[in-house]
Amino acid sequence: MSGWYDMPQMIIPDELKKIFEKVDSVVFETAGKEGNQNAVQVFWKKVLNDKTVLLIGDFTKLNEKDLIEDRDVRISYWDPEEEKGYQIKGIGRYHTDGSIYEVGRRIMISKSKKPDSAPEGVIEVIVTGIYIMRPGPCYYRR
Repeated sequence: MSGWYDMPQMIIPDELKKIFEKVDSVVFETAGKEGNQNAVQVFWKKVLNDKTVLLIGDFTKLNEKDLIEDRDVRISYWDPEEEKGYQIKGIGRYHTDGSIYEVGRRIMISKSKKPDSAPEGVIEVIVTGIYIMRPGPCYYRR
């Protein structure tokens, strides 16, 4: 896919990586070409490197269809101890085989109670923006 890794990227700060790994789940959101949003909860996830996260699991066919039509995605998660929310914006790519899929499959097996588990797909997200939200007047920071 030409230009896939040439997208504008953002480095994920270490603090946000730790919180991403610590929380039990995140919300993954897509929107198709008509703008209809679709959000699913994701339990298996991993920061792959400074600019990429993986979401692993059984996603709805709607998410896969949305990624074909519009690769812009959002991931939201919350840290109740710090009373902060985070939103990652990025470019998503759906994998059902290949090296990224295998990385995701190994992560799922290591975290699952069923050792023969295999994900339906793995979504690779190249991070293009990060937003921090917290209670208070007009606090929404990029």
